[in-house]
Amino acid sequence: MRELLFRLMLSIAIASATLISLPASASDRTADPRIKQMESGLLPRVALKADVGHTYSIQQRMRSLGIPGASIAVIDQGKVVFTRAYGLSDTVEKTPATTETLFQAGSISKPVAALGALRLVKEGKLSLDEDVNTKLRTWHVPENEFTKDDKVTLRRLVSHTAGLTVHGFPGYAAGTQIPTVVQVLNGEPPANTAAVRVDVRPGSVYRYSGGGYTVMQLMMGDVANESFESFMQTKVLDVLGMKSSTYAQNPLPALASRRASGHQPGGARIPGKLHTYPEMAAAGLWTTPSDLAQYVIYVQNAVRGDTGALLNESLAKELVTRQQGGQHGLGPQIFEVGEFASFGHGGVDEGFEAVVAASVAHGKGVVIMANTNGAFGFFDEVRASVARTYDWPGFESTPQLEAVPVSAWLLQRAPGKYQLSPDRTATLVAKQGRLFLELFDGGQFEVLAKSATELYAPYGSITMRLVEVDGKVTAMKRSDGAEFPRLD
Repeated sequence: MRELLFRLMLSIAIASATLISLPASASDRTADPRIKQMESGLLPRVALKADVGHTYSIQQRMRSLGIPGASIAVIDQGKVVFTRAYGLSDTVEKTPATTETLFQAGSISKPVAALGALRLVKEGKLSLDEDVNTKLRTWHVPENEFTKDDKVTLRRLVSHTAGLTVHGFPGYAAGTQIPTVVQVLNGEPPANTAAVRVDVRPGSVYRYSGGGYTVMQLMMGDVANESFESFMQTKVLDVLGMKSSTYAQNPLPALASRRASGHQPGGARIPGKLHTYPEMAAAGLWTTPSDLAQYVIYVQNAVRGDTGALLNESLAKELVTRQQGGQHGLGPQIFEVGEFASFGHGGVDEGFEAVVAASVAHGKGVVIMANTNGAFGFFDEVRASVARTYDWPGFESTPQLEAVPVSAWLLQRAPGKYQLSPDRTATLVAKQGRLFLELFDGGQFEVLAKSATELYAPYGSITMRLVEVDGKVTAMKRSDGAEFPRLD
């Protein structure tokens, strides 16, 4: 998984729209009026004054935001009450997305993988608080000055407090050589990331580390005496009833044929359709929202005492408790604590994004997956609509940001071509008193204004200002510091 905040900020910069057909596929259609309410209750984060409070359907927002395909599962009263897929699983082949379409889960792979490690703890094969080097056989965490007194432990690995490096992984494009897990951990070719090493005292800081989960992946295989993906399939995924899920990067044809293709913001399919992730525990899970909902429901039931084969009561409670002063429990992120405690995770792989959000005690939740980057703002809108419709305890809607008409000054000065990244450009154009950002692949979206001199970036309070040198616009600069040079 690539660094989540970076990708979220990138999505803010280059989210776009593509005019594609968006058929919908449903597996759980009922007469429940809440379904229509939820599907048509999306509120954009930013709106002109006349449009504040105006809601849109999921399909409308997908069209306007350039999201090729999406799939959703809603949990209420501890059960999956609604599943539906929208749009296309592949924009080139025009394949419809269905509720059986598999998406890459990105970092949501982590909390599911952690459940496998906790099963090994329950069985006495691992301990949460022992030095992982006592169990690792294939490779060992290199000792250094930081590990003299405090060691890397499983608890610290799953809660991102082990002091290990490498935040996330970009994966490997089709046709490129795939490294072994040991090569990834050592940062040796053909690995495309740095070595995973301890560079601060374990337990001293909370710092997200996909590298830590890759250490856990190797340790689980060593202890279970089988491959990580095989162990996870038979000892976790099958136990949870996640029959449309796999960590295998070359899955059997029955699952491989159902995989969606990844897409760039704007709708262009990524070369080779998908990336491969040997860092399976960190980013390699292929699954569906319906299957991930089974993980959610299991955790909710386990906290109430129905622990089944994977956890005991103590582990279940610790799983949803923030560990070591950080924001994660034993796997999932803990969003709220106390009466309205909630858990979940986000995920980003090349061409895919996903989110899980659920309550600990109230049997509610939602899983949303999309085959594109730049979808987190859309996820926020869907999640808010689900929360309003299904009466999530403690949920408070985020007020919409009010935009103003684009000023004549911006209409005159802002249009031009901008460099979004080394290989991606976009062009701001003025049309009938409005501004539109046209993407490299033909997609476009409207850009709204905060003031006479500021433009809103989609999904949040981040704004953009023109950078001028000697009266000439040279760049567009966001309020978070990111700057996009003007090319014309």
